[in-house]
Amino acid sequence: MAKKSTKKAAPVSKTISDAELETLQGLQKSLSNAINNLANIEIAKYELLQDHAEMKLEMQKFTSTLQDNYGHVNISLADGSITEIEKVEE
Repeated sequence: MAKKSTKKAAPVSKTISDAELETLQGLQKSLSNAINNLANIEIAKYELLQDHAEMKLEMQKFTSTLQDNYGHVNISLADGSITEIEKVEE
């Protein structure tokens, strides 16, 4: 009785063309750059939100100081002039 060969053939090494490899590497690099840019944008956004919160708090504190000094009035940002707030009668 003849024995069947259980030997497997050596794997054939296949590669993509140089142009295909270059295209694949370029696309991967573009994706990585996009991910990095998005991460940097999110970090900048977070920092801006933190700055905004601090500025808002400063504005509230300063507005409170101005109200203590001048009462409830309108202050023109153009020239600093103060006008009384008109009371609306019901």
